[in-house]
Amino acid sequence: MSVANDLSFHGKVAIVTGSGRPNGIGAAIAMALAIRGASVTINYVSDSSAPRAVEVAESIRAKGGKAAVVRGDVGDPEQARKLVKETLAAFNTDKIDILVNNAGIAPMTPTVEVTPEEMTSVFRTNVHGALLLVQAALPYMPRGGRIINISTVLSRMGLHSPVYSASKAAIDSLTYTWALEFGRKFGITVNAIAPGVTKTEISPPDDHPEVVRMLDMTRLAGRMGAIEEIADAVVLVASPLSGWITGQYISVSGGVNWI
Repeated sequence: MSVANDLSFHGKVAIVTGSGRPNGIGAAIAMALAIRGASVTINYVSDSSAPRAVEVAESIRAKGGKAAVVRGDVGDPEQARKLVKETLAAFNTDKIDILVNNAGIAPMTPTVEVTPEEMTSVFRTNVHGALLLVQAALPYMPRGGRIINISTVLSRMGLHSPVYSASKAAIDSLTYTWALEFGRKFGITVNAIAPGVTKTEISPPDDHPEVVRMLDMTRLAGRMGAIEEIADAVVLVASPLSGWITGQYISVSGGVNWI
């Protein structure tokens, strides 16, 4: 008797928002899904990031994967719908199996210094963007679909980045609500993956005081996480192996704990 490969995504279509940065978490997630067979949309927002988004897609294709590149500001309702429609057209499909809400803005600004414009920008991308993508994608998601929100351990720790952390706490709350709202009715699972401090091209240096503080909290090793380790967690939650896991906040941080 043959055993199915439950980590295969052949025939699946995925959107990973904010995935146009080659050394970013979103790109790693897109790669991890694509090399396992998924057709993946790489999403970026600005002209300056277009070449890098193309680079991500080309690296996926070089490994035999399928990738489309779609520009779109997830915080804009029309562009969110465009992102979904262009994904359907690019892969000649009528379904979206996996939605990863990864796009985010992460300022370190203290509360007393944050401007109204920055507050609006963070919540527009981090919270409104996820809401709008879910609204746009849900009509095309079949039973067994997966919505995966990228959160952060900071949403529960109260350490720094107050506006960013608050926006991700909102995403955590939406995760729990959506799991019930979309689970019973549509058979879709919804989970939040919460990275700890992770090495990307925009992460602070290893000796940054807040990084040092976080590294001291890890249990497995005193280092930053790798983008591939975050992607591996997304692969597991997106797979059929996680069909009975929903409404969960999953810390992928080397054991950082807020208790």
